[in-house]
Amino acid sequence: MAADTTAIRLSVAVSEASHVSVLRVSGSAAFDALDRIVPRELYLRDGQILHSMLLKDDATLLADLFVCRQDESYLLLSEGACADEISRRLQEQVPVGADLELRSLAETHGLVALDGPYAWELLAEALSPDVVGLPYLGFFDLDPWICLRAGKTGEYGYWLLGARSEIPALMVHLLEVGRRFDVARTDLEALDQCALENGFFNIRREGALELTPIELQLQWRASYQKDYVGAAALRQHRTEGARARVTTIVGDGPLAEGDSVFLDGTRIGRMVNAGFSVTRGDWVALALVEERWAHPGLNFNAAHGDARLDVHSISPPVINNRSLYVHSQRHSYRTRDEQTFPAL
Repeated sequence: MAADTTAIRLSVAVSEASHVSVLRVSGSAAFDALDRIVPRELYLRDGQILHSMLLKDDATLLADLFVCRQDESYLLLSEGACADEISRRLQEQVPVGADLELRSLAETHGLVALDGPYAWELLAEALSPDVVGLPYLGFFDLDPWICLRAGKTGEYGYWLLGARSEIPALMVHLLEVGRRFDVARTDLEALDQCALENGFFNIRREGALELTPIELQLQWRASYQKDYVGAAALRQHRTEGARARVTTIVGDGPLAEGDSVFLDGTRIGRMVNAGFSVTRGDWVALALVEERWAHPGLNFNAAHGDARLDVHSISPPVINNRSLYVHSQRHSYRTRDEQTFPAL
């Protein structure tokens, strides 16, 4: 994982995002159906992406969700819930016979992901220079692909959505052009580690623990002014108050999910996500700790097997992302050695 993680942080890495489900929603009832399951207000213009989530009735997480408005229809990109599950939930929100068309793209389409501080430059050379001007959480047609900018690594990130039959040729083309960028093929494990280092939520780790957006620090993805699946339970949970919240932990490790966290000899929580950071040279974790201790700047102990390790809480991101300093107007991978960048 070291080589592809380094590529994500310093150049560009390419992967197939087979873990993402894609559903197209259209028809005159599309907005009403979506509005009843998406917790955020659906203020979207054509070509915009909304990062939200889906909740179960008890307000625990069902899916990590991107909602993309495409004229009068919508594309849903989901991690954690398949297109069929989301379709069923949408159908439950409208009367039988309503004008609601749901089409899973699982069999016909796929996603290719590019992540890294020079991902924009590789895409510009391989497909079109129009990519350079695409804002975060925006998308546009790049025939025969739809190009979406919505990465989770803290670096420039793009998804290319298109016919599954065309993906092998696209991968070959990207890797060929990418030689000039020292491109690497990466996988979900490396992407998840980079997401952890930047404070992005992971539906496969902490999101699988029957927690609500309150414990997961995801209330920014929910409105308390509208009704949707899980809204009543979330309001009740907020009234009662959370007993624990997730917070980012770093230490010399090793650390693993399930490790207990102690403060002055008293157990106050457990690790719910953890991994070794090649970039930092230490371990980064997410711990679910008692609410009063769920903030940065504290020293804890973690129990890993028989060992007790010193760790401390910190505000994410724990990486000084290179993409913060790379700008398309004046930077290029070819001249990177002529530039001075802060340490990662």
